[in-house]
Amino acid sequence: MKSDVVAQLHVDPRLPDTLAQQIREQFIWLISDETLRPGDEVPPVRALAAQLGVNYHTVRAAYRRLEADGLIESRRGHRSRVTRFDPWRLWPSESAARTHVVGVVLPSLSNPFYAELVDGAQEAARRSGTLLIVCSTHDDQALALRSIAQLAAKGVDGIVVVSHDISSLLWDPADGAADALRRLPLVVVDRPGTKGHSIEADLEGAGHLAAGHLIEHGHRLLGLISRAAPLSNVLPLETGFRRAITEAGLDLDEHHVARVDGWDAAAGAHGAARLLARQGRPTGLVAIADLLAIGALGELRRAGVHVPTGMAVVGVDGIPMAALSHPALTTVALPARAMGAESLATLVTVWAGTAGTAGTAGAAGSAEAPRRVVLGVDLIIRESCGLHASTPRISHSAPEKERLR
Repeated sequence: MKSDVVAQLHVDPRLPDTLAQQIREQFIWLISDETLRPGDEVPPVRALAAQLGVNYHTVRAAYRRLEADGLIESRRGHRSRVTRFDPWRLWPSESAARTHVVGVVLPSLSNPFYAELVDGAQEAARRSGTLLIVCSTHDDQALALRSIAQLAAKGVDGIVVVSHDISSLLWDPADGAADALRRLPLVVVDRPGTKGHSIEADLEGAGHLAAGHLIEHGHRLLGLISRAAPLSNVLPLETGFRRAITEAGLDLDEHHVARVDGWDAAAGAHGAARLLARQGRPTGLVAIADLLAIGALGELRRAGVHVPTGMAVVGVDGIPMAALSHPALTTVALPARAMGAESLATLVTVWAGTAGTAGTAGAAGSAEAPRRVVLGVDLIIRESCGLHASTPRISHSAPEKERLR
């Protein structure tokens, strides 16, 4: 057991929680924070009791609760050790009182798309009397899982997870996760294919709209700036892009697909530079995010390529700064604000479905059937691909699709 960890443990008999409960909650936080990791030893009962100045049985009671939580394991003749942390084990039963706090875990606060999404969630949270705690992960999958664990340890009413894959943590059938899925107040946003409650945009429709619009402008050589990793919120965009090309009787040159490692303007500029270096470069370009497209516009400008006559550019997202780029960016707008609001609305249905006595599903029935919502997208036409004088804006909204699974 690390001595510095022992030094972090304190109890106060003046607090309303029992001393055993105080010890348990501090261990839960240290485990969820990864200060204590699987396999780490916890101090012997008598040693910790002496350290804290409490009765031996107080520490024993705390350890028994932690064992019941599945957080530590004890074997006769061996030190107790930390086990793998599963956040779903700590969520309260259906009959527990609400805390009116929801966590939001998302890749970035600097990306305007996520800022819009949080604004939508915040507005809906106010209407339901809920406080949001927002955790930015800097696009780090491990940090996302850690943030979920920390929020679970603090007993939030639910968690909205944006653009992260959490299936490895929460849906392992070998660990009885099917039961966890029924009672976890968790919604995943912008991650198609999730097994639980999910809110998505029509990403395939977005890719199809972007490529189709360039084809309507007469472009026959199309390029794409996309991510190097095969992410589930990127693949549908590529599928729609390729489908539009196939439907037009065209072929996609795979040398015209530039794969980058980031989502920012610098990555977009890098992708555009790679396309410009290739022979037979495309005349129409789709970037799977507006920031990538804005970076591409800057690189094209530095290379002396006029937009849209030298190369037309379309982005995806619909962030406000797309209208301020030079030239103003044509984009397929994803309903970020609506996605955020819908994530809170889904949590409300979960709470309504578990508002009765423990073990009794409410009218919503969401605990039995995860809710999936797919929201439509809009094509906003601006100068980066040649503005139609007669049609300054074309809107395309796929019908909202909701399926209980």
